[in-house]
Amino acid sequence: MVERSAHYLNNFANQMTFKLPTTLANHLEQEIYEKLTSAVELGAKEYNGEWAAREAKGEKFDTYEHYQWGETKTKKRYYYNHHRLQFMDVTFAQSEPEYKGQQTHTDYYRPLSCTVNYKLCKENAKAQRDHSVGLLESRVNGHLAVTDKITDINLELGQGYFIEGFVTGTTEQGKEFKIFTKMIWNYRYGSNSANNYLTQYVQFRSDRRGARQEGKTVLQRATEAEKQAKADAKKAEAIAKNEAKWARFVVLPDQIDRWADKQIKKHEKMLTEAGIKKAEDEFFSRYYNAGHEFDVEHHNTWVNRELTEAKTYKERVQKFLNNEPAVRAVFGLDCNTRDDFKYVVWNS
Repeated sequence: MVERSAHYLNNFANQMTFKLPTTLANHLEQEIYEKLTSAVELGAKEYNGEWAAREAKGEKFDTYEHYQWGETKTKKRYYYNHHRLQFMDVTFAQSEPEYKGQQTHTDYYRPLSCTVNYKLCKENAKAQRDHSVGLLESRVNGHLAVTDKITDINLELGQGYFIEGFVTGTTEQGKEFKIFTKMIWNYRYGSNSANNYLTQYVQFRSDRRGARQEGKTVLQRATEAEKQAKADAKKAEAIAKNEAKWARFVVLPDQIDRWADKQIKKHEKMLTEAGIKKAEDEFFSRYYNAGHEFDVEHHNTWVNRELTEAKTYKERVQKFLNNEPAVRAVFGLDCNTRDDFKYVVWNS
């Protein structure tokens, strides 16, 4: 029997993005769910049988063979967060106290029984469905221009594992086109699957016939919108983090003003007779300057240069002192450190 999803014309009027009809999406989810729960139920039955047999023998843990460094070792199997138990609720034994008063704990080496967690199976089936449906929608939207309009969706659910049919639409100029598509799926089981039980994987065929697709596709637009949204979110996060720096940034004018005062005082002192004598003594205290002459002119040149720089900072930082709006105006992602602010002050 073939189930159809066509002839919902009222729902597709002026629709520009293809979405798989709910009936087909729900069919995919239900099929995955039924197959997944069957596989998990079988796994739970096997585990319950194995653990019951172990308990009947009086054993308290399971073992497995592990090959390492050229030899095989027998190890105890640990079941906490075990990948094969992700869709099950497991009851574990409690540890047995070795002495009176010792506290017991959950013994993750000794599971006793398990039941299927159908809620988790349902969630996984929905996630798999969303993945498969998303791939099909992307495939069709890759043939749709942003100016195209969908007028009908005529898809059929086949008796095997496939959906096929076509999507009808018109271009901005009113010319008709059809996008023929077929989605085929199959299943991977056990260790070959992504969840160790059952995973659906899909393949596609599609082509557009009739009026040619012009300009950007719906898929391209969606991809660009997604990239822009991620970029905007990343920038918003960066701005939010940057705000944490404001408390340290807003006090920089006062810090630079005080720093400039110290630099001015320091270098003016270095130009005095006592300052020059101190520099000369320091020059000759270095063994590698023995036999050389202290260059007073060079000393005065570089000290005056440093002095001029400090005075310039002192003069230009005044416009930012006690002027939070002016400081706020230059604060941002590209200006949030002391060096950044000093550059702004110097060039203001």
